[in-house]
Amino acid sequence: MSDMENDFQNQHNDETSVEEFLGKGDKIIIEKKPQKTVTIIKHDNNSGMGEAAPYSISRKFNWGAFLFNWIWGIKYKKLVLLLVPVFCFIPFGFLVSIAISFYAGVNGNQWAWEEIQYKDEEDFHHAQKSWVKTWFILAAILLVLAIPIYLYKNHQSPEETVLPEDIYSFSSLELNIPPYVFEQTTSQDSHSDIITADKNVIYWLRPQNAHTQKDKEYIETVYNSNDRVKQSYILYPDLKVLKDTSASMVKMELEASCENETCIDTWLYKSCNTGFCIINPKARKYYKVRGKSNVIPKALYIKNKWK
Repeated sequence: MSDMENDFQNQHNDETSVEEFLGKGDKIIIEKKPQKTVTIIKHDNNSGMGEAAPYSISRKFNWGAFLFNWIWGIKYKKLVLLLVPVFCFIPFGFLVSIAISFYAGVNGNQWAWEEIQYKDEEDFHHAQKSWVKTWFILAAILLVLAIPIYLYKNHQSPEETVLPEDIYSFSSLELNIPPYVFEQTTSQDSHSDIITADKNVIYWLRPQNAHTQKDKEYIETVYNSNDRVKQSYILYPDLKVLKDTSASMVKMELEASCENETCIDTWLYKSCNTGFCIINPKARKYYKVRGKSNVIPKALYIKNKWK
């Protein structure tokens, strides 16, 4: 055997198998890792991607956006619609609010299509119609609640249906008659009968002329047509004939004829020559009302308060 063959044989004898290398008790385990799969869903439309809606959708008016305006705008991230309630607190701002609501109705379908992913057009229309259904449900609930309230108020007596006093923008708050008016008034003073009256008094001081006479007749007509106010009030118009016919006001210093400087005459001429005084002599309270049409309604309202 040649030297080359001997070298090859020696190299072959030196080789070791995998089992001999690792030992007879060891094994090689090959694990396969599970593959991660990504599912790509192919949509049949471009909704929710900020793209233009199909013409069959964009051409239609969105009543949900119009009726719910700013609430709908929060859902679809159109915060400009929050201006709708803001303008309602501004004089004549409701006109701007209505214009914005119409704008939302015209563009609502496009905005909704851009913002949210829908399965198809049918799914889109179903979602928008739900807004309209919700609005009608709420309107029906409010109507059901309003009917009994209306019927209740409609069956109240005229005395109870007088509007709250804050509706009279030309009416004062309840005021106190100064104590000295009662202390300084004597039976000789011309208006002392107001202090001793067993009813409330509606008093006003005016110069005698055609205008003030018409006001007096108007108040007397309304007064006489309402038995409830007649039971609790007496009218006390005090129309003075002025020496100076060009004067428009009754002057206290010319008309008051008190034994003392602070009697009922002085107080009435100072307080009731530019308005109508509704006086409660027992409680020593009074209201001052502007406008002849407000006098009797105001008297009816505070009649309940002064019971």
